[in-house]
Amino acid sequence: MDFIRKNIFLAVVILFHVIGLIGFIITPEKFTSLSYVNLLLSVGLILYQSKTSSIRFYLVLICIALIGFFAEVIGVKTAILFGNYEYGDAFGYKVFEVPLMIGINWAMLAYSTIQIVNFKSRIANALSASLLMVFLDFFIEQNAEKYDFWYWADSYIPFKNYQDWFIIAFLITFLFEPKLKKHENILSKQFYFVQVLFFLILWLYSKLL
Repeated sequence: MDFIRKNIFLAVVILFHVIGLIGFIITPEKFTSLSYVNLLLSVGLILYQSKTSSIRFYLVLICIALIGFFAEVIGVKTAILFGNYEYGDAFGYKVFEVPLMIGINWAMLAYSTIQIVNFKSRIANALSASLLMVFLDFFIEQNAEKYDFWYWADSYIPFKNYQDWFIIAFLITFLFEPKLKKHENILSKQFYFVQVLFFLILWLYSKLL
């Protein structure tokens, strides 16, 4: 019982991802519009698990969310960043044609990956955290159009997308690593691996079709 009590939030995150995975595979047209709900639930649990009332911590997350969001706005509007793409409706309400949840996702990924890496060098932490973010993005990209996340011109995912993801992720994690690292949060680490597994399974399933 003590084990269950200590891991109840992880169990909830896994449960919702399992439900989402089954829904994406069986009836994607009904479940894709709920993607942002799953993400919001996970974010809420992660923030609660952080057990901090530090205003600086939340300001850092908001700052990262804004950087990520406006980087995506530049990408969608000009194709200077990431390439030529547009967002679908799976992530809910949009501003400047970019879902607000995308900024929140940037913040959570930065927090999660910084929690995972543990080198003595700040640059090494930023590099490895950025690679982890791009690694996850690769698997998300493979089924992004199928689940109405976003759409690439001619359905072609350019290398520039991964390159720019890495550069922006590196800048974010390098700048904010000291602030995020000190707020230890096991659920944020677990959330990253649950996400990887979720999109890896979706990718493997699509290969079997």
